[in-house]
Amino acid sequence: MVELTVKLSPKGQVLIPKIIRDYYKMYPEENVVVSTKDEGVLIKKQDSDIIGKLKSLAEEASKKRGGKPYIYKKEAFYEQYDKRAKRAGL
Repeated sequence: MVELTVKLSPKGQVLIPKIIRDYYKMYPEENVVVSTKDEGVLIKKQDSDIIGKLKSLAEEASKKRGGKPYIYKKEAFYEQYDKRAKRAGL
């Protein structure tokens, strides 16, 4: 495990060191996921198959509720995505 110290910019931005970007294959203009953990902040590469990831999360949630298995409807996903994009002004 590599641990490096970096400095926040005046705008609160952090530069991910090149050695780490190369190791995790993070490229310019690519999205990353920032989340909080008990130990601090986690920055990780976004899953390339985001729809598959969302589907698996929905299936897990359905199982926890004891309900029927989740049936994935692609059209419903895109409809919800469009609504959220409009709300965000995209």
